[in-house]
Amino acid sequence: MRARTRIGPRRIALTFTAMTLWLLLIAFVRPSSIDESQYVAATALVAHGQLPYRDFAYLQTPLQPFVLAPLQWLFAGYLFLALRIANATLAVATIVLVYFASCRAGATERAALAASTMLIACQSFIWCAGVARNDVLPAALMTLALVMLAKPGVHWMRIGAGVAFGLAASAKISYAVPAAAVYLGGILTRDAAERRRFVWFAVGLAIGLLPTLFLAALAPGAFVAEAIRFPAEAPTLYYTEIGKAWRLGPSRFGQLLIAATVGPALIASVEVVRCCSVEPRRWFGDPARRTMLAAAVGGLLSACLNRPFQIYYLLPALPPLFVLTALLFSEGKVRPQWLPALWALFIAGGFVPVIGWFGRAAMHGMLPALEVQLRSRALGAALRAHHVEGTVASLTSQYIPDSGYSTDPRFAAGPFLYRTTGFVSAEDAREYGIVTRDQATVLAEPPPGAIVTGINPDKQLKLESRLSAQAAALGYTPVGQVDGFTIWTRSYRAGSPAVPSPPLDRP
Repeated sequence: MRARTRIGPRRIALTFTAMTLWLLLIAFVRPSSIDESQYVAATALVAHGQLPYRDFAYLQTPLQPFVLAPLQWLFAGYLFLALRIANATLAVATIVLVYFASCRAGATERAALAASTMLIACQSFIWCAGVARNDVLPAALMTLALVMLAKPGVHWMRIGAGVAFGLAASAKISYAVPAAAVYLGGILTRDAAERRRFVWFAVGLAIGLLPTLFLAALAPGAFVAEAIRFPAEAPTLYYTEIGKAWRLGPSRFGQLLIAATVGPALIASVEVVRCCSVEPRRWFGDPARRTMLAAAVGGLLSACLNRPFQIYYLLPALPPLFVLTALLFSEGKVRPQWLPALWALFIAGGFVPVIGWFGRAAMHGMLPALEVQLRSRALGAALRAHHVEGTVASLTSQYIPDSGYSTDPRFAAGPFLYRTTGFVSAEDAREYGIVTRDQATVLAEPPPGAIVTGINPDKQLKLESRLSAQAAALGYTPVGQVDGFTIWTRSYRAGSPAVPSPPLDRP
């Protein structure tokens, strides 16, 4: 049976090459998201020697900006594009690693290739692959860990898997849940040798968490507020304020189900659950399958814990799910004739959002990623024309690094911290160096070289209006407009004391 399911290396290489080209194209046509603001700003700030929590607000665990900071050195002025292309490349790496994990776990090459490439039809995966966020790096690291866990191996393989999982959690805290699930799945077994192997996994996990622990130790108060308290408390404050508290309750599970339905994730889950219920001893008794099941359940639990649910929260469950799918496809059992057609229907449904992105790009006559790049350059030219020096404060901080200016560190988190009220006290805002709607006095300590307001991609016009009012209260006046942005600067009367301004930081 295995001989008939082998495929040539050329076909495998061509398939992954096609995946690479497709995902790179997605990086250009995917519409801009305000979520990208803090990741672009954080990468640029780290590249210039600043540290998360200590020097600027970062609402995640801290690994990603350090991994991608070299892109700012290599491609100054094109950071947004570079980050999107890097994420698309990491998405390809995740697909390839799912293929290798499947083969190591016992799947046939044909089944492994089919299951791994199905990831591009999953809404959560393709959404994350096309934006400059922190989703795909931890997914690739987790899948690397699954490759090492797919077969019983020597201690260093278990340590390496733990390190990879720990680094994934250091890039995005939600990956701590599947890491814990995999650990529990390894030690809660009657096999003493398996339990010992997962002690080494725990050692590696602790090593992978060291970057987070080190940076948290430098600024513990800011770390707890930004990486722990913010995801736990701020969504409740914000969604209650805007009248969408319903998104925090049980309705989020319906949204999760819808996200899984757009693409083959739901039908893959149903098939895996059915196989586990029919042959529980075979699926739970095998160490590799048990590990993949634990990772998939942990990823799903992580998605369920987030309030509200967002499309990208489902991503941690997908790599182990499609390793399990490859194992299911490898069994060669007779399947109902209607089942492949149902799979094809779900897969086709996964491309509907992508078709919408292409249609939107065609209607506007511009690739969204290039549009961001052009707007950044136009903004930079306007700032220079108005002789702006120092940092630039903006809620759309994804545009600032490629403009030739540095983001004011107090706005490194984009609109997400700014839109909160009642989240931090005035003393904490000053200590952590952050500006919120109700703690705007920090903006004057010292004032930025310019404040840029405008229509941001998520149309949070009230926030922009609020920032404009605060700019006016601080003595800023609007001096120019470009591509929907309004530039605010301060002028000083002769003889008035100069306000210190941070140095200009251009690529």
